[in-house]
Amino acid sequence: MALTATDLFNDATTREIGGVGPDQVNLIVSDLIGVQQMLTAADPTINNLSDLHTHVIINQLNEEIASVENANAPTTGTLTAGTDLGQYVGRSINDIHRDIIDIAQADPGVQALFNPTPLPALNTPAAPFHDNAAQTTFMTQWIQDSNHLGQMATTIENNGFKGDIAGLVQQIQTFETNSNAFDQSQGGLWSARFWNELRTDGTAGTAASALIDGLQTHNTGELDAAVQQLAANSADVAGNNLMTDGGSYANVVAAAQATAVTPNAATPPDTVTPPATTPPGTTPPATTPPATTPPAGPPDAGGPVAGDGGNHLVADLIALLQGGGQNSVSAVIADLEAVAQAAGAHNNGVATLLTDLQTAAAPAAPAVANAPASGPAAPPPVATVDAGPPAAVAGPADNDAHQSHIGEMAQHFHHMWG
Repeated sequence: MALTATDLFNDATTREIGGVGPDQVNLIVSDLIGVQQMLTAADPTINNLSDLHTHVIINQLNEEIASVENANAPTTGTLTAGTDLGQYVGRSINDIHRDIIDIAQADPGVQALFNPTPLPALNTPAAPFHDNAAQTTFMTQWIQDSNHLGQMATTIENNGFKGDIAGLVQQIQTFETNSNAFDQSQGGLWSARFWNELRTDGTAGTAASALIDGLQTHNTGELDAAVQQLAANSADVAGNNLMTDGGSYANVVAAAQATAVTPNAATPPDTVTPPATTPPGTTPPATTPPATTPPAGPPDAGGPVAGDGGNHLVADLIALLQGGGQNSVSAVIADLEAVAQAAGAHNNGVATLLTDLQTAAAPAAPAVANAPASGPAAPPPVATVDAGPPAAVAGPADNDAHQSHIGEMAQHFHHMWG
């Protein structure tokens, strides 16, 4: 006849009572792993409180297996599933094993799968643990959260699973994480006694995970079981602890159970303000600066009319700079006057440029040979950027004056449009 989960667990009980010596560790671990696998196969999902109790047993077996494996390790500095239990590893094994038996014996639904033999009562019942200040603060908040999170989940369930489910799930995950982290930070006797009720793989963590799954899958049976288990677990742990001042947590439990806490309302989809969009065509391209192109003139009719100078200015300037004579200067002046008039440009730069051009257009004064010493000295020619070889700049005096005014004109072009 094949062994059942109950048979394997009872065998582990017998071996643990005899003492977890080095020769017993592998045998006990093998029994507990077998129980875990059989219960998982027999009850894969949670749909009611008996299912949840079975999964609490499955998860607590992880803690008992880890404790058995470290039963012969050094008493301090060795982590058992992330917690330093120190010399209290044996106490952890005892508390978890007894808790698993108590869960099964109190639930006929579990007994149909797993019915371990009860242990005799302890000669001296365990005294409540006297918490320090940090433990009291944690326990007070933990008791409140264990009840309030369930109340909020029930409200969402009663409203047809309408509400801020994602927000509540996040709160439950934070509760589960904080509970696990605090237990690991305590270690020693405190963790040995309570980690199977506080940790992620303990009662609180298993119930919190079921509460999340019930909310997300709309599984009312799983959700209701989780709410009930979280509340019952908080009352059980509270009864095994005392506050720093020696007082009971009974009033904290009563207040947490009586206070009606509602979840946050979900944000209606139509209240979300869509991001602002830019209508097409309202923003000019970044590469096109505004107002940099002068208005186009009328069709070129061949005459120097207002607005027509832009059509001839470039060609006339090229002719002038290539050595054009009086006619080129006059043509450029006419072009500039036309452009300035059309664009409404009457600044000092335009006026100065026109004056220089008009001066350039005047006939050059003849050179005076052998001028008297008392006469005014002729101004030196304006040096060009690249004068070229001496032979290239030799010429009559009127050509020097012409080149001088062209140089000044180029400077004005730079200040206005360069």
